[in-house]
Amino acid sequence: MRSVLFAILILIMIWLFRRILREPIFVIRRGKEKPIHEMNGPDKLDQCIELLGLEPGAAPEEMNQAYRDLVNVWHPDRFGDNERLRKKAEEKLKDINAAYEYIKSYYHLT
Repeated sequence: MRSVLFAILILIMIWLFRRILREPIFVIRRGKEKPIHEMNGPDKLDQCIELLGLEPGAAPEEMNQAYRDLVNVWHPDRFGDNERLRKKAEEKLKDINAAYEYIKSYYHLT
């Protein structure tokens, strides 16, 4: 009887450990984050780099190309028929422009 209980206890422990390793223990829930063009503080550079899809230390050519690609994707004129998507694209493009300008000023690019 003891060996059966001991085996069940071991199986439960294994199941718990596997579950803990698969899922995060703590989940940080954030509210709606501020748009980049309204952000301040030390995390702004990281957020700008992430928004442009860059790795830290990216070359200026990569920054320019990432910016151009995102502008082509999110330009509001592409959504001329759908007002809701057009407004979303305008907000996204504001963030993209603000992120690019901030990165340019931070790295003193022209």
